[in-house]
Amino acid sequence: MANEGLKGKKVLLTRPVEGSEEFKRKLDFKGAEVISSPMIRLELKEDQSLLNKAFDQLEEYDWVIFNSPAAVRFFFQRVEDLKLKMYFYPDLKFATVGEKTKMTLEQLGYRTNFVPIEYTAEVLAENIYDVEGRKVLIPASELTSGNYVEVFEKRGARPELITFYENKEIILEEEEKEALRSIDIDYITFTSGSTVKGFFNNFGNPKAVFKNAQVVSIGPSTAKVADELGIQIDIIANPYTIEGMIEAMISREKEMIKTSV
Repeated sequence: MANEGLKGKKVLLTRPVEGSEEFKRKLDFKGAEVISSPMIRLELKEDQSLLNKAFDQLEEYDWVIFNSPAAVRFFFQRVEDLKLKMYFYPDLKFATVGEKTKMTLEQLGYRTNFVPIEYTAEVLAENIYDVEGRKVLIPASELTSGNYVEVFEKRGARPELITFYENKEIILEEEEKEALRSIDIDYITFTSGSTVKGFFNNFGNPKAVFKNAQVVSIGPSTAKVADELGIQIDIIANPYTIEGMIEAMISREKEMIKTSV
């Protein structure tokens, strides 16, 4: 039986197709009407020479840091493509930003050695253990800010950030835009800075187009990108997860019901 905390509410998902299934399923369970319109797609970069070089020297690394489920999936796709035997590196440790990233890694059969209490790369870099003098591999998207690399350096680690997959914006056809504009959307969800930018390049400021919509960010990093584009964020999830976003939307619904009574 569904829990209808968002019954009848129209929720727009802007994240890539690969990461939307669980979000949609959980929103469906809460009674929401889900509209999925990905604003970005994820692809491996054509040039993989830097990551290939890292794989050739993998025994020199102490940690691999994953900051998203996509980073995990693409990393191990390359492992499979190159037919690497990860059991040759028993001392290599993995750290993940967030439970979803951890789950993605563990579903592939690998153990997570560290997950930060707060789901950001900066908090991970500040709190991960045993990094002084250690070589740290960070395979990431080309849009990764990399601010946390400095945190690793200050702690005496030797981080190496390699961008090996791309976030490509999806430019919607005019008919697709019109179809979305015709929907009275209640919530617009952003799960990364790149989804914010993709949306902005298709529609401009959401408040100007979807006047009744509440804009929901998965966390402060995504909200910061929105702020830089002049987009007002109404709700920031806490914890910084899709579950946190859903609970925050339900809480907002309860608040609105109270104020309307």
